[in-house]
Amino acid sequence: MNNLPIISSYEIRTSRTEQKVPVVNGVHLHSIYNPFKEAESLIESHLEVFKNKNEVLILGLGFGYHVNFAIEKLQELYGDNFKIIVIDPNRQVYEDGLRLDLINKKNLLIYSGYNSKELYSDLDLIHFLLRKPAMIAHPASFNLYQVYFKDFLTFEAPTKIEDIIKFSEVNEVKKYLSSLDKENTFDEELFKNLPQKDHFSKMDFLAMALVEMTKGSTPSTEGGNK
Repeated sequence: MNNLPIISSYEIRTSRTEQKVPVVNGVHLHSIYNPFKEAESLIESHLEVFKNKNEVLILGLGFGYHVNFAIEKLQELYGDNFKIIVIDPNRQVYEDGLRLDLINKKNLLIYSGYNSKELYSDLDLIHFLLRKPAMIAHPASFNLYQVYFKDFLTFEAPTKIEDIIKFSEVNEVKKYLSSLDKENTFDEELFKNLPQKDHFSKMDFLAMALVEMTKGSTPSTEGGNK
């Protein structure tokens, strides 16, 4: 499913302080008065979070004025040891930001124009999210693309064995998963089918150990609500 927002209008205007401002569906993605001041204010409000996190996820790009200030602050705190990932659905705005040379690319990775399923198929992004980065929502972008960002934040990853195989980087694990029923979910294999086997392999024992470790936090497969 492609959950990218529909763009019915797009133009670039110039602010009173002579900065370029993308206007999407009639919405200014930065202040038409002073984009720099607005961006600095947003980042200043997150300084305490930056002091505890050197990795930041930013939802919404625009022309990246807030991203540039975030890079500046993180560099002051951590030197070159920081990373920022930006997610934004609008590929055209991203490309224009690059064309106009407005975006500082230092330690920055931008995912633009990808739907939630595509984003959660990227192992680098998944590993980044697992490290629990600080998160900033760019207000104008977040409000404009609410459905897109809400879908990203609440996305439920596929649970079928055949989908999990794609994410495995270890050949032995991939081979083991391939021996299971690919139409089943991982939970179905672990909690229902695996305990009924007559003979167990080394990987079976590892899987059963996982069952024991997760019993307390895994809902019962019988008599419960889905």
